[in-house]
Amino acid sequence: MPTAAEFLAFSNEQHAKGLSALEGLGKAIREKWPNKADRMAYYDWSMKRADDEMKQEMTPISREDLKAMIATMNYNSNIARGKLVTAVERPIVPWLPIGSYQNGGIYRIVPGAHGLQPDQPDPQTDRWLISMNVLGVDTNVQPTLPFRSRKANFSGASAKSNESDDSEIAGFVFHQIGTLEHWGDKSENFRSFEDAARGPWLPTGFRAVVRFGKNGAANGIYIIYDFYPKDEWGERRLKVTGDYWGCLPQDRSNQQFSMAKLADTITELRFGRTFTLTEVLDYPIELVRAVKTPEDAIIRVTIA
Repeated sequence: MPTAAEFLAFSNEQHAKGLSALEGLGKAIREKWPNKADRMAYYDWSMKRADDEMKQEMTPISREDLKAMIATMNYNSNIARGKLVTAVERPIVPWLPIGSYQNGGIYRIVPGAHGLQPDQPDPQTDRWLISMNVLGVDTNVQPTLPFRSRKANFSGASAKSNESDDSEIAGFVFHQIGTLEHWGDKSENFRSFEDAARGPWLPTGFRAVVRFGKNGAANGIYIIYDFYPKDEWGERRLKVTGDYWGCLPQDRSNQQFSMAKLADTITELRFGRTFTLTEVLDYPIELVRAVKTPEDAIIRVTIA
């Protein structure tokens, strides 16, 4: 009788082949295990594994386990990203405390894998487009939209349309991890996790993301303004224009920005911590799709 390890190795081999293996799966099983009893044992093992995975997916992940996953996973791995999406899209998922902003307000992240949208959803590319849970930001591209200010050391010209080398200067790729919310009551009424659990919490217009490098390792937690917010019916509106975007609701300095770094790692975030924003960009940025390279890295598609 084949062992569970042999069943797992066969299942992983078929999974790696993707959709092309589905039509020939029955034949592959018969060729692997000509004996009917062995095949029935594989089917029983496969059904039990599916049931176990379903139970695991329905069990809420703990706050610490979620933070550890975000901090340590390989974002180049399709399987790892799938596990993260499953974790943050469960019916019950713990929110992540951030702390108090030095310019005012208490903040948290409500986990989720969706929210931000690219400026061009269907770019021309010969490479495999990654799911929009993963996007890229071009920090050297400034759309021709009205805005209050622009950093003098950034060019107003768009980058050439191709797969980016993802240099540190030009931008980076990221995985979406949730929505940024702020405490909607007086700060003196925020005294404990019980207060935090009751709320009220209000939207900020920003989304939280984890930046990662070509090696797939996490490289900072950022917040990015959502220029394509949903309306009251859940539909995406046209891109936000004009001057009224990118200000945290309780920011006493009224600083306007499209993106900023929140922390080096997700494990830094907690209540009782006062944080500052770094790498602040005060002009509208463009978000782009991401693609997989032959080397199994994920890079940006830049906008022409």
